Amino acid sequence: MCGRFNSIASGKDFSAVYSADLLVDELGPNHNVSPTLLIYVLRNNDTRRVLDVMSWGLVPSWSKDKTRAASMINARSETLAEKPSFRNLLAQNRCVLPMQGFYEWQNLVGQTKKPIKQAHYISRTDNKPMTLAGLWTSWKQPDDSLFYTCTIITTNANEKLAPIHHRMPVILERDSVEAWLSQTKLVPYELLTAAKDDLVTSEATSRLDRASNSVSAQLGDDQTGRLF
Repeated sequence: MCGRFNSIASGKDFSAVYSADLLVDELGPNHNVSPTLLIYVLRNNDTRRVLDVMSWGLVPSWSKDKTRAASMINARSETLAEKPSFRNLLAQNRCVLPMQGFYEWQNLVGQTKKPIKQAHYISRTDNKPMTLAGLWTSWKQPDDSLFYTCTIITTNANEKLAPIHHRMPVILERDSVEAWLSQTKLVPYELLTAAKDDLVTSEATSRLDRASNSVSAQLGDDQTGRLF
């Protein structure tokens, strides 16, 4: 799964990289993005590509409230077409989440029965921004305004990351971003696979703090947050 990530580039930078119109005000840099926070989302809006802001953690349109958002930050690629929360979004509500990298926790054997959780920072070997496949939707709030939310699609981890965690986000390459965001209703399921081993690198870190610490770099040797 993916439960935290690093997003410190500006919306202007992201929109320039992906040739998208920036629809919203800039978000502040966040080295430690956690569920339910606002994040950048790349999607198609009618005839143009836009960079929008949504809350991370899907709230289906038919939900009675927003209480389950934190539990729907990820969606398993293998069951997207089966789950009511996701299957109706596949045709027209595909999106991409840009970021510098994400964090994952590895369970290590400790001296007690409780395993030690070792944090790892996962980024691209070429230091380019990551683009993760996702889905988005809107939920009508009690005041009739729309609340926009999204989720990250995951798949089985590749061989390189499997020792850390058995799942990983679907990382899209540039041509795959085009295909995933296309407005065709034919869902490109073939894109929902694990990234090649040589695409990603992992770094163990002891500095990953609680989610409230969003302004400090989480790696002792990296003060840039992999900003492109």
